[in-house]
Amino acid sequence: MRITECHFEFSGFDDHLVKAGTSVYLWNLARQFRDAGHQVGAVTAAHGLLPVLREKHEVVDLDWRIEDDVPIALDPSQWPGFPEVLTLHISARAHRITVDGIDIVLLSSELLDQYPESFYPPQELRGKDPAALKPLVFQVVAARYVRDRIPADTVIHLHEPFYHYLLPGLLAGHGFHVVSTVQTNMAVNTKVYGPEVRGVLAHLGSDTSVADGLADPPLDSYLDRAMRGFLPQTLLYQDYPERPGHDYITMLGLVIRSVEAMDFLSEGQLDHALTQAETPFEQLFQQLTVRRELRSRTDQLVVGGCAIGDEWLDVPRTDERRERTLTGLGLDPALPTIYHNARYSVQHKGQKELFRGIRRLLDGGDRCNVLLHCLAPSPPNDEDLDALARDYPELVRAVTGPMGNPELKDWAAASDFCVFPSKFEMDTFLMAMGEAMACGSIPVATAQRGMRHFLHRTDPVAEYATGLALPRSFRVDDDLLTEAVHLGLVRMLRLWKNDPDRIATLRARATEVGRSFTWQAAAGRFLAVFAACLAGTRPADATPAVRAVVEREEQDGTGAQFDAAQGSAHRVADGVEVRWRGKNTSRVEIVPAQPGADAVALKADADEFSGRVPSAPAGTLAVLVTDRDGRSVWGELPVRTDAPAP
Repeated sequence: MRITECHFEFSGFDDHLVKAGTSVYLWNLARQFRDAGHQVGAVTAAHGLLPVLREKHEVVDLDWRIEDDVPIALDPSQWPGFPEVLTLHISARAHRITVDGIDIVLLSSELLDQYPESFYPPQELRGKDPAALKPLVFQVVAARYVRDRIPADTVIHLHEPFYHYLLPGLLAGHGFHVVSTVQTNMAVNTKVYGPEVRGVLAHLGSDTSVADGLADPPLDSYLDRAMRGFLPQTLLYQDYPERPGHDYITMLGLVIRSVEAMDFLSEGQLDHALTQAETPFEQLFQQLTVRRELRSRTDQLVVGGCAIGDEWLDVPRTDERRERTLTGLGLDPALPTIYHNARYSVQHKGQKELFRGIRRLLDGGDRCNVLLHCLAPSPPNDEDLDALARDYPELVRAVTGPMGNPELKDWAAASDFCVFPSKFEMDTFLMAMGEAMACGSIPVATAQRGMRHFLHRTDPVAEYATGLALPRSFRVDDDLLTEAVHLGLVRMLRLWKNDPDRIATLRARATEVGRSFTWQAAAGRFLAVFAACLAGTRPADATPAVRAVVEREEQDGTGAQFDAAQGSAHRVADGVEVRWRGKNTSRVEIVPAQPGADAVALKADADEFSGRVPSAPAGTLAVLVTDRDGRSVWGELPVRTDAPAP
């Protein structure tokens, strides 16, 4: 079959050009498709790299060019001072390099050649500079090139809807089989400006009706308004305030209407996208258009999956390697060793909670080696991280610059526990965790749905467990997660000291699971999906993931239940006195329905929670309850006028 990988960034063929993990993922997949005997190519932006590429590759200038004036509708509230329709003149050409037998088409124009260092325009340009429209221009140029030069019946594989929301509609009706892969857990209700979408579709002769009926219904009850004001801080939800002329439509709903399959990196990521289960967003999500669109097309939802590099699948773990690595770092090989490897992103990766949790561990007298690699473009000014290295020089090694794979393999193979307290459900597969596990490191990580394929469990001695699962977190600077990291590591260090046989079992399971995620297996799943698309059959026959989600909801229902009987709210002279009792509750918050107002956390005393909040004009309070396992549920608590019980 013919397969064209189309993405804004396709630079994994050169390690020095990689900006994000998606490029590495794409290059691994493309080579597997090639090795399976398929005709594979790529379409991407040149990003101003043609002079650099000419130093290593033969760059062929293709006889394809477009000149076009493209009307881009701009939201006046987001683009003040700009016309409502901005006409962009696009003059683009195509070039080609061939790497390892794979043809890579590079689309070049004045705008597409900007930002060669980052590829992506800075976020702060949005609403201020048309250069922010570079990803949109790529979609227009890529659609024109694919329609002009790629043969019909080709599978066009797109990556990350945020960077291809126009492409499926622009390619529809031209004989292609379009598959979209959702790479990240961006807010599932992310929207795009409807007039922009319809204008570009119309300009390129595509069906504009694909964008119809994709707005959300009114969400204006007291509880709705409280949820809408609170949820953006969880990164699960992006709010779009209603205003005159407001016309925003669901991005994922738009994409799935024009593709033959929508793919996810893991079954847990797909589960999360379909349900938002057990998160603070679950109840509001039930009302949104994006849920309706996804659930009405479950036969198009598939899991192609992800993998770790083949070079991580057979890393030897020996006592000699451990001793050499740790003594070379000035550490004691007799101590248990903790490992973390990720880009420096203190909230997304839960690193603030990681640093503080390790600090509590060491301050409490536990002794262990700590290996931290937090890759940053420049040394971060992080007092928590700096203090760890400064106050425990005999135990902690922290690196924020680049590290090569050989050194990282040594660190992973020398470690006993790999710690990944990622937050906001943003990690959809987490290759670094799989790499560490493949080296025999036992995971201690949050129970994100997108990472559940690694089989860590809340009870690490449970059957088939590979390690310890910590509660999910959707908070900035989450002290509950900090304490969970601390207590989780205490628990695993005790196990290391007192039950070496259990540790050996966990290590063997972690290694086996980590090494099971191969690119060959992922490519095989994709090829099955592509073949189904070509045959006109249901792509979802390739995976049981969606059926499992639907069957679970049919059996168990959706969402936790709010029990108002656990709480009471009584009006007093200076506000409302609130009490809550919950045996398995970790946090109770009263959330105002005013945008920007702060939630009030009730004070905890064992299973009792209490506090005083300002007056409730609606006669009811919006309450968010979080259980100790991280599950959340919203509800309303009526405010009574009689005196509270003593």
